[in-house]
Amino acid sequence: MTRSFAFRTLLVSALLCLLAACETNPPIANTQEAAPEVAFLDLDKFDHQLAQSLSSPLKEVNVPLLEHVSPNKMPERLKVWLNHVEKNGGKIQVQEPPSSSGVTAKNPFLIFSLINAMKTLNDLSKKAENEKNFFSNVQGHDVKIMLANNANNEVVVEKLVFLKTAAK
Repeated sequence: MTRSFAFRTLLVSALLCLLAACETNPPIANTQEAAPEVAFLDLDKFDHQLAQSLSSPLKEVNVPLLEHVSPNKMPERLKVWLNHVEKNGGKIQVQEPPSSSGVTAKNPFLIFSLINAMKTLNDLSKKAENEKNFFSNVQGHDVKIMLANNANNEVVVEKLVFLKTAAK
């Protein structure tokens, strides 16, 4: 009996030592840092990354488009962001590409088409506003739409630059 009692005591002691040696995993901290550049991908992850960068003290957040598109065919997700910037009092500027001749021809239809595209997204932005609450981070930002010429000499959107405005 003393032998089985010693064996049980040893077994219980070993189990207690194993349990005491176990450690729970520490809570996962938010390791995602605010990035000064958030490449555009038409995914919810892009929205979260951009919102985090805009809520940080960064003065400028660049959003390069991996696929350069015509200003008339800007992705819906980006149009929603631009619409929220405008709704929150931000300004949207369009910077045209430099001309190879040194003379920049003004194309008013390009600017009107961008403005018209943003205005038609009111319903889409209301839907997105109900689904996601991170658009509040655009407050206090302006956007500069950087245009460029592609290989076919067509005007395309190269990137968007969200600029933090001075506190009013």
